[in-house]
Amino acid sequence: MSSVGVESVGLETGINSLYLLLCTGLLPLVLIGIALFYSGLTQRRSAFTMLAVPILISPIIILDWYIWGYSLCYATASNKFIGSLKFAVLRQLKHSMKQTYTNTRGSVLVMNHFLFNLVFKLICGAFTFPGCIAERGRVLPMLLFAFIWSVIIYNPVTYWFWNVNGWLYKMDVLDFAGGNCIHIVCGFTCLAYSYILGPRNPKALYNYRHSNTGYLVVGTFLLTSGWVGFVAGCEYKFSYNSIPIMVSTILSASSAAVVWATIDYIFSKEPLVVENDALGQDSDLASATSKGSNAQKKIVTKRKVSMISVTSGIVSGLVVVTPGGGYISSNNDFWKPIIFGIVGAALSNLSTRLKYYFNIDDALDVFAIHGVAGIVGSLLTGIFADKLYDSKGGWAAGHWKQFGIQLLGLVVTSAYVFIMTVIFLYIIDLIPGCHLRIDKNYNRREREKKQSSNKDEHMELESQVSASVGEKLPEDSKQDYWEQVELLGSDNYEFSSEFMMDFIEFIKVIRPEDYSDVRNEEILLSHSESVGQYNSGNGYEQAPEAEFHSRKYHQMSINQ
Repeated sequence: MSSVGVESVGLETGINSLYLLLCTGLLPLVLIGIALFYSGLTQRRSAFTMLAVPILISPIIILDWYIWGYSLCYATASNKFIGSLKFAVLRQLKHSMKQTYTNTRGSVLVMNHFLFNLVFKLICGAFTFPGCIAERGRVLPMLLFAFIWSVIIYNPVTYWFWNVNGWLYKMDVLDFAGGNCIHIVCGFTCLAYSYILGPRNPKALYNYRHSNTGYLVVGTFLLTSGWVGFVAGCEYKFSYNSIPIMVSTILSASSAAVVWATIDYIFSKEPLVVENDALGQDSDLASATSKGSNAQKKIVTKRKVSMISVTSGIVSGLVVVTPGGGYISSNNDFWKPIIFGIVGAALSNLSTRLKYYFNIDDALDVFAIHGVAGIVGSLLTGIFADKLYDSKGGWAAGHWKQFGIQLLGLVVTSAYVFIMTVIFLYIIDLIPGCHLRIDKNYNRREREKKQSSNKDEHMELESQVSASVGEKLPEDSKQDYWEQVELLGSDNYEFSSEFMMDFIEFIKVIRPEDYSDVRNEEILLSHSESVGQYNSGNGYEQAPEAEFHSRKYHQMSINQ
């Protein structure tokens, strides 16, 4: 697929390098977009962690890429599984900056190729690791695993698909922009990580609220803008097909958004109003209830639109078109990315339910949106790919074997990523001080509960254990301590008084007992007597705005 050599930089190579530099400049939008997306999707207690993780892992990935990562992925070697070290620390540029990277798609300067694929790897990490530890995982062990993942998981898989000596490349597995190398790696890494961590504590899911759904909208806009450079840049040249690739990316995202939002809209019935048959009119639940219990009432449901559904659909559409990219983009085939978007969104949406059956708590549905959509996109590429970029095409081009070849590539990649992730996470979790989960005893406690037939038997078992361990009883107290630490959130545990919003610390230290109904009445009475606004018959009639917001935050603290 590729070669590196020294040659005079002609006009064509210069234009291609400038085009790739423009696409590279768009890629950081994907980084900040996915960080905002994940931050808005989680609860306030973990929102800052989700925003920070893509930045935390970036130095590790950058150094790995410079020292040996780029060489392990793209330097030629005698074997079919991993590259050599002849490009380590960019030593191939020691004598000339005019070295070019050439493949079947185009020719660009080596430095352009190095930077473009570096940000690719950063994006894969940003997709993966915030979702891995969402609302229960520790950051420091995750950083250790990120280094291992970067060297032992990402680099070999990239070599298989995108290096001329890679064994999957030699088998003609098609992956235009990273359906396997990026999204299947991302999805199965997060699936394995979520499996090892165990489900989130149900106490943390009570009255679940996303921290900022506005971040989802902003993050999706940035993500989509950067994704155009993500896919189109993989052509490695500026040609007549560059713009169709961008158009195909947008069409897939748009069709997926419509399908995902429609599915969720159909199943989004929620109690909204109470129909008061006695009065023959509709009123809201609070008003109807206040009319008295003698009135006949009927719960009415209404479907609602969700921006979370729309944004999730857009991301799934962007993912599913990635492996197809240029193979399905031409002036006669703009219907193909629409098919990709429809099928990818439908299957990804349905896949979000799988975690409930398998009891693998993928908190941000990374596997459904990236893993499943990546699989679907790779298989559809085997069906709809044209004979472009020296490929034999898919079923649409009469190459019937391509679907089976694509299936082989994704099965091998999925199995390798999942198994290696589970092995390394298990080893890291055994290292003293590197327990993966904040509440390190949660999974053990859950196993003990399942072994008991009912709650009473479980309580009796705990009493017997406590009595038998004697002096080890304080260890049981530590269980409660770690649970409380996890419930306070990763922002509180990992960072030094750094939160997404400045009032989080204020809410955290509120004592709910100070704001019981009796206490609230005393506060209101005291305040009203000072300003002369309290009436014993009608109660507190005009509360100042500051008092209203204070009580609102008190209630929020009690709820969470």
